[in-house]
Amino acid sequence: MTIPEHSSRAEELAAEAVRYLGRPDGKDTAATWAAVAQVYATLAVAAAIEAASISRGRAQIPVPGIAPPVMPEPGLPGTGPLPGLDP
Repeated sequence: MTIPEHSSRAEELAAEAVRYLGRPDGKDTAATWAAVAQVYATLAVAAAIEAASISRGRAQIPVPGIAPPVMPEPGLPGTGPLPGLDP
């Protein structure tokens, strides 16, 4: 599916969820339709992010991995040099 197709389907399913809100015992059905609509909306966003990434010359979104820490891990108290004193 394309990004507009995902978005359109999400809107259709959300509208279906709204139809069940006013009915007796329709909350569970409405919640189910809303959840499915959210999945389609999420897929549309993911596809848009991937399309933007490709258009910027990146072949794919990098897979998350273990990243080095930005800041070094703090040492134990009393084990490092005293602040203001050069070793």
